[in-house]
Amino acid sequence: MRTCSKGIRILISIVFIVCVVGGAMAFQSTYAKSTINESHTNFSNYPENENEKTYGYAEESTSVEMLPDLIHAVSVNGIAGYVLKKDYLSEPGRDVPLYDVDEKTIIGSFHIGAKNMNYPKNKSGQTYGSATDATSPETVPELISAIGVDGTKGYVLKKDIDGEQPKSPEEAISIQNSRSPGGRDIPLYDVDGETIIGVFHGG
Repeated sequence: MRTCSKGIRILISIVFIVCVVGGAMAFQSTYAKSTINESHTNFSNYPENENEKTYGYAEESTSVEMLPDLIHAVSVNGIAGYVLKKDYLSEPGRDVPLYDVDEKTIIGSFHIGAKNMNYPKNKSGQTYGSATDATSPETVPELISAIGVDGTKGYVLKKDIDGEQPKSPEEAISIQNSRSPGGRDIPLYDVDGETIIGVFHGG
């Protein structure tokens, strides 16, 4: 009887030890995963799309490693979208796909231009020139060369081209759905950035 009782106690002790060790290992594993996920989440403040890919402006990052997966860009005909990080960092002189925030729908193309950090400035201190001369979205001038609907040559404001910026994937989809299929009209300015000389139609 004593032998049986002693055996049961040993068995209970073994089960208890296994439970404690297993629980500790499970906790450690969960904690490690939590730490990894937390560091991924806090790596940057960029929002994520439904595929957990970050998106946003390149100028919000402090290094190449901090760049989002999808980088905001504007095509030469005024379509705002996103380019893949690998395309953004590729050699200049070629066109790359411009995606919707979902990273699947191609909505245009973006030209990776030659580096030009020395755009001229107008009297108000605004930079002006061609977007194709920019090496990245953040180096695009404040006044972008464009041709109006009637053939008039002028400039459009980068902020007008960019339009309203989404703060979440849901908001991005909502903005996309609210856009007119035929595009939108924005003012075409003289180089002074103030005198309206026509209308530019964005696709």
